[in-house]
Amino acid sequence: MDFKNKIIEIYQKMLAEDKFLPEDRLKEGYEIFKDKFAPAKLKNLDGEILLETIFNHGNRDSLVYWLEFKNDDELQTNRYGGIGGGSALKFGIYKRKEDGKWITGSSKDMRELDLEEAIIVARERRDLLVKGAELISLIGDNYEDETYLKLQEKIDKELDNLGNLGWVHKYYHMIYPDKIDDFHSVEWQNFYLIKMHEKPLKPYGRYALAGQYMRLATQLNMPINYFTGVLMKLFGSPHNYWRIGTTDDSQSYWAQMLKDGYVSIGWPKLGDLNNLENMSNKEAKEYLKNQLSEKYPNTPQAIGRTANQILSFYKDIKKEDIVIAAEGQKILGIGRVIGDYEYKEGLSFPHCLNVRWFINVNEKLPNPSEGLMTTVNQYKNYDNLIAIEGLMNSAEPIKEFPQQPQRTLESLSGIIKRIEEILQRKNQVIIYGPPGTGKTYWAEKACLELAARKAFRKTYAETNDDEKAYLLGDGKSKGVVRFCCFHPSYGYEDFIEGIKPSISNGQTVFSLKDGIFKNICQEAVNNSDKNYYLIIDEINRGDISRIFGELITIIETGKRGKEMILPLSGDSFSVPENVFIVGTMNTADRSIALLDVALRRRFGFFELMPDYSLLSEITIENLPMGLWLSELNKRVVEHVGRDARNLQIGHSYFMEKDHPIKDFDKLRKVIQEDVIPLIEEYCYGDYHTISKIIGSRFVNTSTQEINHDLFKFTNKSELISALLEPKPEIATSSSVKQEENDEDDYEIDNEDIGGVQES
Repeated sequence: MDFKNKIIEIYQKMLAEDKFLPEDRLKEGYEIFKDKFAPAKLKNLDGEILLETIFNHGNRDSLVYWLEFKNDDELQTNRYGGIGGGSALKFGIYKRKEDGKWITGSSKDMRELDLEEAIIVARERRDLLVKGAELISLIGDNYEDETYLKLQEKIDKELDNLGNLGWVHKYYHMIYPDKIDDFHSVEWQNFYLIKMHEKPLKPYGRYALAGQYMRLATQLNMPINYFTGVLMKLFGSPHNYWRIGTTDDSQSYWAQMLKDGYVSIGWPKLGDLNNLENMSNKEAKEYLKNQLSEKYPNTPQAIGRTANQILSFYKDIKKEDIVIAAEGQKILGIGRVIGDYEYKEGLSFPHCLNVRWFINVNEKLPNPSEGLMTTVNQYKNYDNLIAIEGLMNSAEPIKEFPQQPQRTLESLSGIIKRIEEILQRKNQVIIYGPPGTGKTYWAEKACLELAARKAFRKTYAETNDDEKAYLLGDGKSKGVVRFCCFHPSYGYEDFIEGIKPSISNGQTVFSLKDGIFKNICQEAVNNSDKNYYLIIDEINRGDISRIFGELITIIETGKRGKEMILPLSGDSFSVPENVFIVGTMNTADRSIALLDVALRRRFGFFELMPDYSLLSEITIENLPMGLWLSELNKRVVEHVGRDARNLQIGHSYFMEKDHPIKDFDKLRKVIQEDVIPLIEEYCYGDYHTISKIIGSRFVNTSTQEINHDLFKFTNKSELISALLEPKPEIATSSSVKQEENDEDDYEIDNEDIGGVQES
C-alpha cells in the first residue's frame, strides 16, 4: 500500500469536512498553555502554591486539570492527545477530595503526607519535569533518529521513571509541539508505526518514537495533530496480534478452521468457558488450574502456562484483533476476529472465535521462534508485526469456498452495532434526534438486519423473497419485525388489549381484542428460538404512560418473564426476553427530558445527528452539499435559541433511496418545500431571523414573505448564489468538484487578456 498517498488523500478529505480543530485555534491553545505552565513559571513556584498549581485536581487552573480534563472555549485538552485512565496516583501525588490530605505512593502502598512532605515531593517532581523540558529544548530542529535516541537516553537517565509517564509526555508536547508528538501512549506510538511499516526505534521509548512521528508529519507537511488524526482514521483503534496453534499431537485442524471461518483451541474436557465470565482474572486462572489438574494432569509449571494461554484466548483476544494460524514455525493464515467466544460441543478444538480470514499462506516470519511451543501467544516482535502487516496488504486474498456449512458473518459495525449493543443490555431503545436524521430508516434497517442474522445467519441484503416475507410478513401472516406509530389518540386498547366494536349480522358487537404488543409477546413466548422486533415510530407523540399502562414495569430487562394479570381480560401476561422494542423520537417535537421518568429508566437511548459525511462527495452546481448543510445548521443553532441543537436539519432531506440527491431540480424542491417551511416554523414568523439562517436573498423582511421567484427553474444561478450568500467561502473548498460548464466553452482571444499579447 502507498501509505503516503493514502494519508494525503484522507487528510484532504478530513480538512474539507472540518474534522480538525482549525490550525489557528490549535496554536492559540498551545500559547495559552505555555503562558500558564511554561517551565520557567513552574520553576518559580514553591510551597503550597506549587502543590495547588501543579497537582490539585480540584483546582481548575492546575496543570493536572488542564492536561486531563479541561474542555472549554479556552482549551479543549483532548484535541492535544488524551491521557485518560488510571488513578490520580499516575501524577505521583494528589490531594484527596474528602479530607484535603496529600497522598503519594502506589495503589498497593498509599501514604498520607503532611504539608511539608507534600511540598518536598512536589518540588522533586517539578524539578525533574523542568529538567526534561530543558533537555528537549536543546535538540534543535532536526528529526534524525540519532538526535531522538540521545534525547531518550538523557531523559531515561535524568528523569528516571517520570519521563515514561503519559502526562509528562503530554506536557512536553504542549510546550514543544514542534518536537514532541501527541500520542501519549507508547502502545499507540508503536501501533501506528507498525501499521505504516515503520520499525519503532526503541521499545517503550516515547521520545525516540516521537522523533519518528515528527519526521513523518514534517515530510507530509502536516501539523502533528492532524497527522495522528489521519492515522487513527486510516487504521482505526489499536489492536493486538495473536499466534494460535492449530494442531495437537496427531492432527491439524487448520483446514476446518479456514473452511468454517473460525479459530479455536483444544482442551474439550473443560467445557464452556463462559462460566469464567464473572470471575476476576485471578479467580479464573485458579479455576482453570484446578480443572486442568483434574482432567489434564501435568506439572504445576505446565498447568500454569496452559491456564494462562486459555485465559488469554477467552478474555484477552478481542474483536478486531488479528489472529495468525500457525503450525510450528510456519504461518498458515491471517484473519481478523469478528465475533465473541463460542463453545462448539463435539469439536476436538471446541473453544472458538469467529474469524474473517484474509489470506492463506505457508511461510515463516522473520523471527519464527516467537511463540513457538505455545498454543496462544501475543506477537510483539516488531519485525514479525511488520511482516504480518505486509502480508495482509500484499498477499492473495482467500477465495470463497463452495460450501459453507455454518456461515460466519462479519461483525456489525456503526449505527446498527450501537443499536444492537443497547438492545442486548436493555431490550428496548429509543433512537432520537432532529428531523431528517434517519431515525425510522435506521430503526427498520437495524431490526431487519438483526432478525435476518438470527433467523438465517445471513445479512438482510442476502435474504430471498421468502425469507423477507418471514421477516416482514406477506399479508397472510405477520413477520418477526412489526411496525406501529403512536399518535395522540393511540391508546392502551390499541397496544395491549381493549373492547372494540365490530359488525356481526348487521349489528354492532363489542368484544375484547388483543393489541399489537400483546400479540407479538404471545407469539414470542410460543417461539422462544426466534427474536421479535416491534418498531414504534414517533413514540413520543403518544401518551406513553397510558399506552403501556401497568406493563411499563415488566418490559424492564430484569423483570422480563414476570407474569402480571391484565385488568380487562384477566389473562396472565408476561414480556419474554426475545421481544425487542425500537422506538423513534423527533426531538424537534419533544425533548427527552419531558419523557416519563419511568420510561426513560427502562429504555436505552441512541442519538442520531445530521451526518454531513454522506453528502461530502456531492456537489450540485458548485454547491458543496455537506459543507452547505453543516453551515446552515450552525446558523440554526446560533439564531433559533433554546433547544436549537434539536432543531437542526437532517441529511435525510437530501437523500433518496439511500443515496444523496444529485439533481438540481430535486435540490430546488427540497429547499423550497421542506427546508424553508421548517425554518419558518422554528422562527415563529420572525423573518429577520429567517434571513440570517437561510440567507437574505430568500426573505423580504418588509413584506415578511419568502422570495419564491428564486425557485423558478430559469433562476438556477441566482438560487445557488442565494444559498451560498451567508457563507460564500465554502464554494472555494478543496472538496468542491468543479463542474464543466458547456456555456463557457469558448475560445479567448489573447488580446482580450488584460491587453497583453502572449507569445
